[in-house]
Amino acid sequence: MRKRRTVAARVVAGLALGASIAALVAACSPGADYPAILDKPAPRADQTMNPDQVKQATDALISDRNRLSTDAQANQQANQQANQQASAPAATGSTRSAGSAPKP
Repeated sequence: MRKRRTVAARVVAGLALGASIAALVAACSPGADYPAILDKPAPRADQTMNPDQVKQATDALISDRNRLSTDAQANQQANQQANQQASAPAATGSTRSAGSAPKP
């Protein structure tokens, strides 16, 4: 009776091991998801830009960058001025700070 259980357990273990090896081998096989190593890409449908178009695009990018930079600097200066005005104490001239001595 024990021999049958041992044999059956070994058969089941062998089948499980074989199934796991088959699954690993199947997962490693090349599929249709990846192109072959020596395949070349298809030719482009669009034409490349000529030198005039490149210059136009470069000039447009430079002008956009300059405009955005000046806008950012103006916003930063406005924020600094607003912060300075908000943090400046109100000058009344008649009130001294606590614990300060009068000036001679």
